[in-house]
Amino acid sequence: MSRTDEHRRLAVLAGIDIDNPELRAKLDEVSARTAARLGQPVSLVSMVLDGAQFFAGSFGLQGWLAELNGTPIEWSFCVNAVQSRTPYVVTDARIDALYAANPLVHVDGLHRYAGVPIVVDGEVLGAHCVLGYEPGEFSRSDLEELRRGADEIVALLASHRLPRAAPLPP
Repeated sequence: MSRTDEHRRLAVLAGIDIDNPELRAKLDEVSARTAARLGQPVSLVSMVLDGAQFFAGSFGLQGWLAELNGTPIEWSFCVNAVQSRTPYVVTDARIDALYAANPLVHVDGLHRYAGVPIVVDGEVLGAHCVLGYEPGEFSRSDLEELRRGADEIVALLASHRLPRAAPLPP
């Protein structure tokens, strides 16, 4: 992704009142519903920045992940859905070349991931995902459920746009 593309992507994210408590509560609700429907212990609305990801909505996080509410980008599964602009699945992170040494895998025990991009104004801001502590497959209907959640998330984000600042005089 070019520097200009990354700037545009982050500008779209900056135009959303992502810290709004009402928005955050609704994103948590979407996460809880997705986790329940897919039978997974963790579900997230992850916003991917240039050096980190933060969880704008979550369900099932425990310990330090719940406290920090994000991770360095190097640990992120969601960054792959953002960069590829497509759903991303890891069935067993313990044997996946990208994730076997990841602290989320070998310390926290997260072994399974499925995420779909969250696209606002043509820019992929993050991913809606589920994670599990046991390896396993995800079905096409699982990914469709994630997509439905992501569509709901996009509508929520759009409803919490910040007012545009007036252009500065020349």
